Amino acid sequence: SGFGVVSLVSTSNALFCGVTLPSLKSCEFNASQSLKEEVEIFLMFKHYPYIVHCFGANVSLEDNFNLYNLLLEYSFGGSLADHLQNCNSLLEFEVKKHRKNVLLGLSCIHNNGIIYCDIKPGNIFLVGMDKTAKIADFGLSMTLEQGMNQKHEVMREQKDIWALGCTVYELITGTLMWEDADGEYVLDKIEFEEPMFQNSKFSNEAQDFRKNVL
Repeated sequence: SGFGVVSLVSTSNALFCGVTLPSLKSCEFNASQSLKEEVEIFLMFKHYPYIVHCFGANVSLEDNFNLYNLLLEYSFGGSLADHLQNCNSLLEFEVKKHRKNVLLGLSCIHNNGIIYCDIKPGNIFLVGMDKTAKIADFGLSMTLEQGMNQKHEVMREQKDIWALGCTVYELITGTLMWEDADGEYVLDKIEFEEPMFQNSKFSNEAQDFRKNVL
């Protein structure tokens, strides 16, 4: 989301014995309101398997600055964006497994009245020996307002699913859905053009998923 800096923690704290070392997402304390809001959302999903685990938050002093730190589950597998950089694209059976986990994560997020708003390869991390795909970074997330029109609520949830469809396309092809467009032009293409999936990398199942979400 652009907020904070992420780094790996080295610690002997008993809190983390027997678990994956945490990473820190940090910013200056006097500009930490967004991280404070983010940790509240993370803690809503503390025990959910497809959302990066948050151990809480603390304040530290570094170079005479007070830093506000989110303590997050560390992903030795990196993000799906990292894998794209290394491999250019992923095999469809891998993408299918990751897609399922992200859909389960989004279902939990939506059921708790949150719209994620930032699904992309860089916000999906592979955690543990089995490289379980988990959603991270709630910096752009929105809480659904009480009394919101049900139609508007569904539309906002569908934006997350649409973004997942774009992510699946990028993971399989190694390219963005509208790579040659930018600015307002890409918005026109999103609204008026149907994505083309004429690519040998796509199975019939992937084609069906595209039709349902894009």
